[in-house]
Amino acid sequence: KIVDKKVAKRTAIQETVIDPVRSYNEILVIGGKSTVRTVYTIPQFTIPDDKILVIELVEKNGGRHQTIRVENSDIVAAKVINELKIK
Repeated sequence: KIVDKKVAKRTAIQETVIDPVRSYNEILVIGGKSTVRTVYTIPQFTIPDDKILVIELVEKNGGRHQTIRVENSDIVAAKVINELKIK
């Protein structure tokens, strides 16, 4: 989702949810002490300088959550993949 970078008290917050277009190696259950790599593709978009992209990973029936904050400068510096080769 895309959210405001700085939010003052008593200010309306606007969020835009972005759903993945495709996924590769999407796993719903990950065993303990294991590693999994999943690739998600999302539509091309532009983030204003006063907003950030927030990626949230939530544990089902648990309390552990991971949040990744991506700024516009990170996306501009990212490598473009024109063709995703999936075997």
